[in-house]
Amino acid sequence: MTSSFTLLDLGWQAYFQQQLSLDDLESNRIARICSHNDSQYELISEFGLFTLDKSLDTPNMLVGDWVVTDADNALLRALDASSSFDSIAANIDTVFIMCALNQDFNLALIKRYLTLTHDAQADAVVVLTKADQCDDASEKRAQVEKLDPLLIVETVNALDSDSLSVLTPFLKKGKTIALLGAVGSGKSALINTLMKTEDDANPVQMIGDSGVLKIMPSGAILLDTQEMRELQLKEFDSSTIANFADLISLEDHCRFSDCHHQGEPGCAIQKALDNKEVDAQRVTEFLLLKNEDNDSDVKQKSKPQEKFYRSAQSDIRARKHSSAE
Repeated sequence: MTSSFTLLDLGWQAYFQQQLSLDDLESNRIARICSHNDSQYELISEFGLFTLDKSLDTPNMLVGDWVVTDADNALLRALDASSSFDSIAANIDTVFIMCALNQDFNLALIKRYLTLTHDAQADAVVVLTKADQCDDASEKRAQVEKLDPLLIVETVNALDSDSLSVLTPFLKKGKTIALLGAVGSGKSALINTLMKTEDDANPVQMIGDSGVLKIMPSGAILLDTQEMRELQLKEFDSSTIANFADLISLEDHCRFSDCHHQGEPGCAIQKALDNKEVDAQRVTEFLLLKNEDNDSDVKQKSKPQEKFYRSAQSDIRARKHSSAE
């Protein structure tokens, strides 16, 4: 299979070039992982798309990783990553941390995403969306800027392409970007606007069959996996469960089993809020983390959420049972 992609198109940089040997330059090939499942990896090189079956000898590799193969596409080794989100993705240059400037504005959640991005050794840009719905956008932006004097913070309208021009410096050819953000932060709107093009010479191109990697009109590469979208859901641990145990317990007393705690009658969490028995900010954070990470009006639990939710409820019941004894 032939390919119209060059290594630069796919995100190749000097950091990876420095890891090549003379044999690699003369005889071997370079490829990038597009996606993977339980049995195989999907890879792309200048010579086209191919797959690599997983085996006991195959190293654990992530979407975005670079590898060296021989001329027959047999794996020789994986290159060291410039950044890595554990078990999710690798070699992301810049992460757009999304947060809406409305009732969902959450400074604590932004800090959490900044920590995750810093730990992954990727660059972070905080993108505050829905500025048209906010009367104190400048004040909220100032709060975010105080988190780090070197932090880049941009205020945009994700539906307006002119507004997104401030992101152009981060969307250069060959740079890999990803988005992190909670429900309603504007991720889908921003992606859709950035992907629009009236230039037939620079269309959006899928890298591989999965569509996980896309070359944007600017030449930047969007890495968009379900795992990245659900990153905040997979970061739950025992301390998180403990922090929200009271709210999860309150849900058992809501009139409706599918209560979204958004004004439904008989909502136990809303009642506790009205009686000032729980903190409003904690409830907001709980709802953001509990809902699936998408920008549609329909909010459903994803598999990682269901696993967390079942674990949390079991933990709470176990504590109650232990106390009763």
